[in-house]
Formats: sequence, C-alpha cells, structure tokens
Amino acid sequence: MAGAQRRSEGVRTRPAGAGLAWGRRFLKISLRNPVWGPFSVTPVRYVTGMETTTTTLTTDVIEQRLAAGEATIARIRAAQMVLLREADRRQAPLADGCRSMVEWVTGRLDVAPETAKTLVTTSRRLETLPTVEHAVTEGAVTFDRTAAAARVAAPSEDGTILGELAIYDVAGIRRLASNRHRITTDMEREAFDRRYLVTQPNLDESSWRLYGQLPGIAGRVLVEALDRKADTLPNDTTEARSTRHADALWAISLDSLQGTDGATIETATPLLTIFMDANDAAPSNGEAGVVIESGPRVGPSTVEAILCDGAIEVTAKTSDGKPLAMGRRTRVIPPRLRRFILHRDGGVCTIEGCTSRYRLQPHHVIPWSQGGATDPENLTTLCWFHHHVVIHGRGYTIDPDTPPQRRRLNRPDIHAPPG
Repeated sequence: MAGAQRRSEGVRTRPAGAGLAWGRRFLKISLRNPVWGPFSVTPVRYVTGMETTTTTLTTDVIEQRLAAGEATIARIRAAQMVLLREADRRQAPLADGCRSMVEWVTGRLDVAPETAKTLVTTSRRLETLPTVEHAVTEGAVTFDRTAAAARVAAPSEDGTILGELAIYDVAGIRRLASNRHRITTDMEREAFDRRYLVTQPNLDESSWRLYGQLPGIAGRVLVEALDRKADTLPNDTTEARSTRHADALWAISLDSLQGTDGATIETATPLLTIFMDANDAAPSNGEAGVVIESGPRVGPSTVEAILCDGAIEVTAKTSDGKPLAMGRRTRVIPPRLRRFILHRDGGVCTIEGCTSRYRLQPHHVIPWSQGGATDPENLTTLCWFHHHVVIHGRGYTIDPDTPPQRRRLNRPDIHAPPG
C-alpha cells in the first residue's frame, strides 16, 4: 500500500529483481541531472565539455579542477538534502520498515552509516540556516565545511557564521563544535559508572586479551602514561603504536610489582616455581608440560627469560603427579656477579646503538639451557626491551663474535612450513 501511494506521488521505486543493471541506469540518469551539472572523470581524461589528457595539465589547472569538482559535489549534496527533508516529512523510512532516517539513507543511497548520519543531521540543521544552505547550493562552500558549520551555528548566527569560521579549516571547526558540546553532570556520572577493565586469558593462559572503557580523564591519563613509558624504551620504527603501548603496560606493571622505577641497578627479582611434567617436557624439549605455580603454561623462551633474572625452583613430576625431583632454590645469576657485570658494562645496554638504562639485566650470550656458563665471559648487560621483547619475545639471539660493548643480534631462524 505504501509503495502504491509513493508511485502515485511520483516517487520512483526500485523494480523488484532489477539488481545492478537498474542501479547503473539510475546512476547514469542522475549524473545527467541539470541541477547538478555535467562532471565526470576517467583515469586518463577529465571531461568538462572537451577532453584533455591529464598529463598535459599544469598543477594549477589540476588544483582548480579538483576544487571545481568539490563545488559540484557540494551542489549535489545540497540537492540531496532538500530531497531528504521531503522524504523525512513523508516518513518514508517508516513506510519501508526502517528504524530511522539514517538507516533508510544508508540502504537507499548505498553509503556508509556515518555518511548517512551526516547527510540527515545536516539537512535538518539547515532548515534554520537558510544562508548557509544557499552557500552550499551555489557551491560556494564545501559540503564538509557546511556540515561542520551547521554543528556550531545557532539560527541567530545564520548570516555571519560562515565568515566567522573562515579562519578555521574543517578540522578546526569540528574541534570548535566539540568544545561547545555540553557535558552534563549526569553524562559524567554515567561515563564514570560504566568504567571497567576485563582481562581475558585463553584456555592455557599462554596469551591474554585486555579491553575495557574509562572516563575521559582516566583514559587520557592512561594514554599519557603509556606514551611516556614507551618513550623510555628503545625506539623501534617498525613497531606499531599499539605494540609499543603493550610493551609499556608490561613495563609499568613490573615497576609497580617490584616497587622501583626500573632505573636502579639492583632491582628485586621474583621467586618463581616451575613445575615440569617429565613425560611431556622431555620429548618436546620443554615446549609442553611446563607451567608456573598458580600461573600460565609457558614455553622455552619464557623459561629462558626466567632463568636470566629470577630466583627459581624446579619441580619435576611423573604422570601420576608424584614428585620426581626437587631442584633446590637458586638465583641463577648471583647478586654479586650481577652487580659486577652491570658495572663492567658501564651500566648501559650493550646492544650496538642502544643507550637505554631501563631495567638493566644480565643475559647469557650462549643460553644457559644450551650449556652456556654463568660466568662473566658469557654474560652481557641488556635493557628490558632488548632482553624480554627482542630476544625472549621475538627470538633474536646475540652474535657471540661481536665486541662486548657493541653486541649485534642474529635474526631468528624462520622455519619453512611443513610440506
């Protein structure tokens, strides 16, 4: 019934089953609409009544034609907004079973929801801003500037708002609109009450996922803290900002647990108990059957990291759970030797080019698990980033043939997929 009513009013409806071919015909008709004027671009030619090879155009002409194209887009959007107001008045979305005007525009115009929202909200705001609407209709201002200005302008400012905002770019107008947006006490309380943080391990706790929501000021404090800590770590330009934030959160957590800022030489190291299932650990070379007391399963790389900087005790057990052997509690690198190594290396990371002093730790050049001795010749000083992120995290190793104060790293072996 609603469809028949719209056909009687002269509104075009999409034929059932017409598909893509109908869409192409409608697009071709739309682009010829005299309201919007002729404008088309092909990969090689720009058409405005005559064809010109783009390679012969000067940069100034290209810029002028790009601006002219944006003005054409503004006029098209202005015409669309007039039609949208009429469709809104007729309650077209309700007749078509859509929840909102934005949903209706998203589907009918095949645009992203954010584009539809901008079109709908701007068309409604321009009803009380006739001067602004006339400017976009004439192509005198871009659609993006119009949408931003409509967020700022009150009806009483219609005649002056475009001139006042001329000193801002579109991003500046959006910031101005954001600053004018009112945040009530109820909104602040709602944001505060909705704060949460979820820490979600996988089944064997070998990796963790964190997500949540914070009030505005708390989120800003968190980001600034992560940025500041990330800046103290060696700068790896290949790392994404999110990866550096993950490393920074890890480092901040260590600082909190150990009660230090990571800058002092002698930092506390935790006692960890490692349980090993002999039946699983032996044949897999430690890749299975190893777990930390009241904690996650770990693999060889994590065990190596623990052996570097923790006091440990190892308990091996049989398949029926009976203790097979109890390793005595030991600090793999004694405190006295640790202090000597850090002093010998000048209290700085020995990786070539690194000047970090954050959470310095001795490291076995030849891994302890591979027979490397815990003596000065086989120990070198590394910062936390190179020690835990690069070596134990990414699998790099120290080249033993490089100078003691200019250590270089060997890339990890990349195993071909089984075939």
